[in-house]
Amino acid sequence: MRFFLSKSFIPIIAFSALITLNSCDQFKKSKNTENQFDLTGKKYSVVPETTTVFWTGYKTTAKIPVKGQFMKLTIKNSKLANTAKETIDGIEFSIPVSSLFSNEESRDTKLKNFFFKIMDQTDLLSGKLNIQNDTLINASLQMNGMTKTIPLTYFIDGQMISMHGKMDILDWNAQEALASLHQQCEDKHTGNDGISKTWSEVAINVESYLKVE
Repeated sequence: MRFFLSKSFIPIIAFSALITLNSCDQFKKSKNTENQFDLTGKKYSVVPETTTVFWTGYKTTAKIPVKGQFMKLTIKNSKLANTAKETIDGIEFSIPVSSLFSNEESRDTKLKNFFFKIMDQTDLLSGKLNIQNDTLINASLQMNGMTKTIPLTYFIDGQMISMHGKMDILDWNAQEALASLHQQCEDKHTGNDGISKTWSEVAINVESYLKVE
C-alpha cells in the first residue's frame, strides 16, 4: 500500500519543522545563558553573613585531619568597590574564639580552655587582608599577643572569593598552648603506631560570597 502527500500538505509539514527547529534553538540559548548575570557597573562589598572561616588541624603521625569553623566574624571596614579584588584589599576582621565549632562539644571545650585560653590576649583573633598580586593575599593575624603573616592563595569566581593557606602556630610562640592541648588529647591523638602527636600546622580556608549593589 502506498501513501501520497498532497501538494497542499507539504508546506504545512515544512512550516511545522521550522517552528520545531527554532524552538530547540531558543531552548539551547536559554539554557546556555541560565544563571549568567551582568555585573557591569555594580559595586561589591564583603559581609560577615556570607563569609565563613574554616580550619583543619591534624592528629597522629598519620596526620588525620580534624575540621571545624568559626561561626562568627566581624568586618570592621567593609567598603564598596568596583571589583571583587578591590573590596577585599585592606579589609580588617575579628573572630571571637568562643564561636569555634567542630561538631564535637568535648573537642570544642578543650580547644577553647586548654589551647586559646593558655595564650595571651586571645579571646579574639584579628587581622587584615592585603592583596599582593592576582593570586596571593597576605593575611596578618594577631594571636598570643603578636602579629604574623599568613600567605593565602585566592581565587575569584563572580561574587565568590575562596582563600586557602597554611599556618604554623609555633610562629606565634604557641608552644605552651600546643603542649597543653596535646596533654588533654593525648589518647585520642595516638595512632596505630602507638605514638601520640598533635601537629602545629593548621590549614585555613575562607569562603566569601560578596554582596553586589
